[in-house]
Amino acid sequence: MRNLDKKKVEEGLEEQTMQKLELSLKNLRVADAELFISAARMGNLGKAAKIHFLSQSAASTAIFRLETAFNIALCTHQKKKFTLTNEGEILLLRLEKWIEQLKKMVLKSEDVPIRIVTTHAISIVAVPGLFSLGNVEFKNQRIEKAYTAVLHDEADIALVLDNASWSGLVATEVGRGTFQLYSKDPHVPLKGVLLPEDQMEVLALQQTWKEVKGYFLPVKARIPSWSLIANICFESDEVGFLPDFLAKKYHLHPVMWQPPSSRYRILVLHKNTDDQKEKFERIITRLKELFS
Repeated sequence: MRNLDKKKVEEGLEEQTMQKLELSLKNLRVADAELFISAARMGNLGKAAKIHFLSQSAASTAIFRLETAFNIALCTHQKKKFTLTNEGEILLLRLEKWIEQLKKMVLKSEDVPIRIVTTHAISIVAVPGLFSLGNVEFKNQRIEKAYTAVLHDEADIALVLDNASWSGLVATEVGRGTFQLYSKDPHVPLKGVLLPEDQMEVLALQQTWKEVKGYFLPVKARIPSWSLIANICFESDEVGFLPDFLAKKYHLHPVMWQPPSSRYRILVLHKNTDDQKEKFERIITRLKELFS
């Protein structure tokens, strides 16, 4: 019987709300609706007033405005407990859905930045070319941390070299190339080289060198950054192991005495979501141009 009565009340509320919609919208305030939702869920208007930074009297006035907007009693107006009427219970659910939809609409209309994480070396090429696409935020991180940042929703896109497993994310290729030994002078004599840390491609170079030359690759120094190696080679006659996109940026040339090069792919990693699909597609298209 109670469910039947509640259904009749709901149908009556629907008709009444539609008839008075124009008047309601003139008096309806989003802040009042949010206060009502908080008070209803907490069962206490005073506590809800505090989290909304309102006095008790201001909160009471807000609830009265909301009741006036819909021309119905939403609560019993008891002093110590915020108890909803049948109409209030029905409207509560609808207001929660409405507020949620409204927030989604506002977020969609705002120019929310795309958060991109990548290594410093890749950002040297990528960052300048993406400024024209709108609001984009960049952060430099190691490849494994960039991948984790997207998984944990701390970033929207990770721009990485394809040297690991990227399970759980969409991976789109935006470029490919080679790792080689570079210097300002391609005819520089054989000498110790600058290597980054022991990443997969570095180990591949050392193994290939040993197989081809019959002895271990001479190493002059270990430098923790691709971009720092490129800068050192640009300003001196040193030889460094680099991806070709960074070598081109610094106008460096492959040395003549090196073994066969190893290949790489540059990937964009992101979650499978439709929220920012259009922005992702524009960024991916631009990155393909930059790394082609």
